[in-house]
This record gives sequence, structure tokens and C-alpha cells, in this order.
Amino acid sequence: MEIVFETREEAAGLYRELPAVFRQASGVLLINSSLAIVSENDEDYKELANLTARHIIEQSERNWLLEMIEKYYLFTDPAEKVAILSIVQAIFAGEKKDLPQAGTLPDRRELMVGALNEVFQERRTFTYGSFLRFRLTAYRDVLRRFVEIAIDEYKLEQEYQVFIDKLRRIIRSYRPLCNRIEVFDEQPFRLYDDRHRPVRNDQSVRSFYPLLKQWGIEAEPSIILTLIALAPQQVIVHTDRPEHSIMRTLHQVFEDRVCFLPSSFHTEDQAGYP
Repeated sequence: MEIVFETREEAAGLYRELPAVFRQASGVLLINSSLAIVSENDEDYKELANLTARHIIEQSERNWLLEMIEKYYLFTDPAEKVAILSIVQAIFAGEKKDLPQAGTLPDRRELMVGALNEVFQERRTFTYGSFLRFRLTAYRDVLRRFVEIAIDEYKLEQEYQVFIDKLRRIIRSYRPLCNRIEVFDEQPFRLYDDRHRPVRNDQSVRSFYPLLKQWGIEAEPSIILTLIALAPQQVIVHTDRPEHSIMRTLHQVFEDRVCFLPSSFHTEDQAGYP
């Protein structure tokens, strides 16, 4: 079987990525702008499919994704394209497990390997460029679905950032009702002011929620909005889950005003809290 490339450089690129032991065992030869495979062993061709798929993904997938983002979804700003691409790559790396719809899609690498296996089973000469253009329909369709998911996530992140920016401006616009608030991450959250007095959902806090509408914010009462209503100069949060989404939002809103400590750092008896 022979794989014909457009240039010798392309052929040599794949040839160099094949392990030397594999090249020798399966009889892979670099001849001008072609790779000739002498082996008739099915397992050799399966391994070649895996190695070739890795090569294609590493060499071409990033550019294909960027082209899709611009061509089909009309994102032309370089920064936006890279941001969406980063989300796609994070999904591929398993770093976006909070996007369950991504887990329902076929494995794009398996689709690539399957397409290569079909071609290799024919044991006929074929051109590498034609394979990339015409035999990867299922693979490209799945890439587009991943891009769509990434774009939805990107838009949500942009909306979230606008929301965070509004909350920051609110904090800066209102007079603090206390200098320091300590928060104990329990069910429900417990809040104490700088005199160790419990902070209740009193009128001063409840009356704050209608003001949010003036800022274009529709939200249900929450620990975050309660703290924003109090606008303390310092927030100390006793928690064992600093990476939780609530804590991340607190950090983004209050920035250097917030400090996270382990729950065990400050016991109630030592702090004098009731």
C-alpha cells in the first residue's frame, strides 16, 4: 500500500513520527513524496491508523477548529476565536466536566481512526490530501458540535463576566454597613459582623434587592447578594471548599477584600461566636 502526499516534507513529517521499531517491523519506506507500507499484517495497519490519527490531530485539528469558528459561526476577532478554541481544547482534555452535553458526543479520535482503518483495509494507493478532504465527514461533524458547545459556553462566560462587573460597581457605589463580615460555610451560611453579632436578613438587607433592578440585575436572594448589600471592607470566609463556584464568585466580586480560611482555623469557642 502507498500513501501519496503533496510534498516530500509532508511525507517525511509523518514518517518521522512513526517509531523506528514500527517502521522496521511493518516495512514503512519513505520514497520521494510517498510512504510505502510493505506489511500485510492487519495489526500493523491498526497501529498505523492510531499513529496517523495522532499525527493528523496534532498537525491540523487546531487550524480546522479556527476555520470552523470563523466560517460557520462568524467569529472573526482573533481574541474571541482563541478563547473559543481554548474551551474546545479544555473539553478534549477533560477539564470541562460541567458540560454534560459534550460527553454525549462520539470520541472524535475514534472517528478518525475508524476512517483510516477503512482506507487501510482496502490496501490500495490513496492520496493523503483526498483522505483529509473527503473521508473525515463524521469527524468534522463532531468537531462542529464541539465548537457549538464551546461557543455557548463562551457566551455564558461573557454574560457572567458582565454580571460580575456590575456587582463590583455596586459594591463601590454604596456605603459599607460594616467594616468586616465573617462567613461560616455551613447549611445555611452564618454571618457575623466585626462585633461578633449575627447578621440577619433584616430590613437593611432586604431593601437592597429592589435596587438591583436599577442595575439591570434580576436575582434571587443569596449569600453573595447579602454580602454585596452589606458591602463590607473585608470578608473572611471559613470554608473547606475554596474552589466551589460560590467561593470563586465571591473572590471575583470582592477581589482583595475577601480572604478564605479553613473551617478548622477558627473554632466558635475561640472566636466567641454564639
